Amino acid sequence: MNVRRFSSATPHTSGLHSNDETKVTRPFSSKPAYPFLLIDYILNGSDSSSDGRVTTYNGKEVFINDKKLMEEVCDAMTVGFSRDGLRFHISPYNDIPVISYEPSNPKLEDMTVHLPSLPTGSKIQNLAMSSLPVRDKDWVVGAKLSGYGLSLCRPFGNSKWININTMSQCINPLSSLMFSKTDQRFYIPSLGGNFLCYLDLNSKEDDEPKYIDLEFDNLPKSVIHELADVSSCSRTDHLVPNMESPTGQLFLVKWYGEDLDDITSLMRVTKRFMVYRENEESDDLEKTMIYTEDIGDLCIFVGHSEVFCVPASSSRGLKPNSIYFVGDNFGVYDLTTKTCTTFYYTGDGVPLRNLDFPYWPPPIPLY
Repeated sequence: MNVRRFSSATPHTSGLHSNDETKVTRPFSSKPAYPFLLIDYILNGSDSSSDGRVTTYNGKEVFINDKKLMEEVCDAMTVGFSRDGLRFHISPYNDIPVISYEPSNPKLEDMTVHLPSLPTGSKIQNLAMSSLPVRDKDWVVGAKLSGYGLSLCRPFGNSKWININTMSQCINPLSSLMFSKTDQRFYIPSLGGNFLCYLDLNSKEDDEPKYIDLEFDNLPKSVIHELADVSSCSRTDHLVPNMESPTGQLFLVKWYGEDLDDITSLMRVTKRFMVYRENEESDDLEKTMIYTEDIGDLCIFVGHSEVFCVPASSSRGLKPNSIYFVGDNFGVYDLTTKTCTTFYYTGDGVPLRNLDFPYWPPPIPLY
């Protein structure tokens, strides 16, 4: 049940022992029940290498030689970044945004929520919610639209989009919106990452975002040198709530990528991640962020929808102190060793990716 909690795939027993739902016996069956077990098997198993389906170079580049396996990995990683049966899609019939919820907890009911139509030409970049969908609660959906758009909606209240008046310099157009249950606010990093823009749950039409300064505590000299190494990389900033912390501290994840021209195509490859932890003594006017290379047993997931973290110990196959990422690349970043493992497909030699909607646009250099 702990494994199922972090996968939106329909539970089934294909590829699993009937008496041990976390042990993989046929890990490459279609639509694996627990997607991250497939990732772990490829990274740590030997069967896929012995039959020629996977080739690993320097422990950092994993080339998948079999097209069917490549498709299953893409499907598994994409599905795996949904939480507890929560999905989002655009209806193919009327272009209306739809949230579906199929919780693993049998005490909670399945729900399908149709959000209001978006203005013509608008595209949702990511969603964040004040709570999981419930009919008897005034929960709020926040939408980060492509560009600089921010909107809020109460699906079971006055069901319409409340558009927030944002200025081009106040938010990072390529970062994600998140909700902090501790602060009861929606947050999104600014362009450059020096402050946070936030929205209250009671924000009204054409309200402007409010701001909180980000103060970065003294960085180790080694980190300053590392920043110089990624100075030419593009970057996106993403906030993630640490729900395992008694204080609900935030993490700020900086995702660095670089473009590589291999003559035939332009590839964007993840270079590294940097993580900052909120100081417990932060206040409502300023948040002090402390650089860290140790998030303990946690895994951070950066991909479709809101960034989140879970304990690695809750699911066999998850690697602690790591960041799983999906987008222009699929892979795992080990904060301890600062090693980035990226999946490639041998057929075209480019990193595996998934650009299906909703997907954050490729990052661009921030000046």
